[in-house]
Amino acid sequence: MKSLFVSCILYLLLTPTFASDAPELPPLHHLVGIKASDAIHIPDTFKLGDEQELICASCHGLKDIDKTPLDEVNTESDDFLVGGGYRKITGFCYRCHDEKKTQRDNIHLMLDEKGEIKKKQCEFCHEEVPDREQVSSFKEAKLRLPLTTICLGCHLKDPHFNAVEHQVKPAKDEMLKRIEKNSQQQGIIVPLSDKKEVTCVSCHSPHQYGVIDPSTPAGKQVQTKDLEKGVDYQPHPWKAVVTADKLDRLAEFNKQHDMNVAFSYQRIGQETLLRLPAKDGQLCLVCHDFKD
Repeated sequence: MKSLFVSCILYLLLTPTFASDAPELPPLHHLVGIKASDAIHIPDTFKLGDEQELICASCHGLKDIDKTPLDEVNTESDDFLVGGGYRKITGFCYRCHDEKKTQRDNIHLMLDEKGEIKKKQCEFCHEEVPDREQVSSFKEAKLRLPLTTICLGCHLKDPHFNAVEHQVKPAKDEMLKRIEKNSQQQGIIVPLSDKKEVTCVSCHSPHQYGVIDPSTPAGKQVQTKDLEKGVDYQPHPWKAVVTADKLDRLAEFNKQHDMNVAFSYQRIGQETLLRLPAKDGQLCLVCHDFKD
């Protein structure tokens, strides 16, 4: 499973030092005036300087961009980046750089081929490798950051639909009682923050299946067959029906927000690092009572 972030996005590198008469560059900008290493593959359509060094025209197709004031550069032009039409900036970066070499390790892959713990992975989140037999609280786990923010070191705050809306304290005490009751019945833990707020790990286990004894509440979770692949979606025969049902609302949303969001209905095939299955509603029912 690839990280939601690309390590050190190659397009956004620190500005090098230039002579005083050189054009001013943005504070985050790719290096120029250097030769690419042998590990970099530059397409033949990318221009280089007389010494085969990177120049402004290596990446940009706009005429005389190196002589144009920053506030006058049309970044929306199809020629702003050579080739144009990139859905993400990294799509342009990967024309020269090897995508596989820019990916962070998946720190949730904690077991080696023999089923032994990769202790180095533990230390991304913990100050020291916890004793799995002795730890009984988050305080004893010695997390490097508070429970509500530790996941944000690698993940976006809103990595999926409704993620932000869930990271709050339940509005009613009845829900807290329901969480306690249902989690005990299901034999799982649903960790909340010190302020009784729902956090990422309330629904997700950060540990690979088997790192913690699956027969215990802390270790019980959905078993993911291919954690490297992550969440997997599959086509569904209801795609056309559900998509048609959303068309009018989606059109209104795009008009209101000046966006062009598309919708394609698919079913989740593989779930990742969840304490209970969500695709059939089991996880949702730990907190919610849809009869209310």
